[in-house]
Parts: sequence; structure tokens; C-alpha cells
Amino acid sequence: MTMHQALREPRLHDQLMPNQVTFEYTFDNTTVSGMIQKGHEAVWVREGVSAVHGIKIDDDGVFEAVGEPRQKNSAGMTV
Repeated sequence: MTMHQALREPRLHDQLMPNQVTFEYTFDNTTVSGMIQKGHEAVWVREGVSAVHGIKIDDDGVFEAVGEPRQKNSAGMTV
């Protein structure tokens, strides 16, 4: 999976205090159920609440850097 593909996947955020996990509406329900069974409170959010950037280094040492691909106002840059 490329960094661009990975950053387009549904996201979650696990918060320690309070014990909540926010899931985007498109997240896998099996994972959500597992977190609830472990005592987490599940909170649903729309896509686009979070902003992330990623860097991947392949076996040859080549970098793949990607800025937030899901928000129109992101000023991310790929190098």
C-alpha cells in the first residue's frame, strides 16, 4: 500500500482519558465491536475531522511523504 492509499483509509483515535475511541463512520464494525468489548466507549465522527501526514521509507531508503489527501484545505506536499 502506498502512503497515499494508506492515508485515504478510515481512521480511529484512541483517547486514554476519557477512555474513548473515535471512529469514522466508514470504519470496520468488527474492530469497533472488539474495542467496545474491551471497555472502550465508541464515538462516531464524520470523515475529515482528523488531519494526518505520513512518511514511508522503503527497503532502498527512498522516502515517500504524503500530506493529508482527504481535506481540500490541506497544504500538504509530496517530496
